[in-house]
Amino acid sequence: MKKLFFTLLFIYVTNLVSSQTVSIDSLQYYEGKQVTVCAKVQGVFVSNKSKKTTFINFGKPYPNHKFVVVIFEKDLVNFKYDPAIFLKNETVCITGIVKMYKGLPEIIATKEEQIIIQKK
Repeated sequence: MKKLFFTLLFIYVTNLVSSQTVSIDSLQYYEGKQVTVCAKVQGVFVSNKSKKTTFINFGKPYPNHKFVVVIFEKDLVNFKYDPAIFLKNETVCITGIVKMYKGLPEIIATKEEQIIIQKK
């Protein structure tokens, strides 16, 4: 049992450390891969639907954005802050799996640890 625990721990840490840092412009080539991308937040939007979804846009403001981080309402409990307010105009690094949605790359953030604010 102890051996299994350390094996799983090793795999988890290796996945965190092995994330490649890539630019926004090359994200589409990393679909399905875990990467880290660092950029300035260009806009934030929270949907008005019954289940509020937070969209954090990068590259350019919506609708010309190049990349989006999506945080679903159910995952907001994993954040100590309100991402829609706290991340506005910040430069951040996001780690996660790249997915393509309607031709644009996105990362779904489910926990605060995926988003690191860069010091000014």
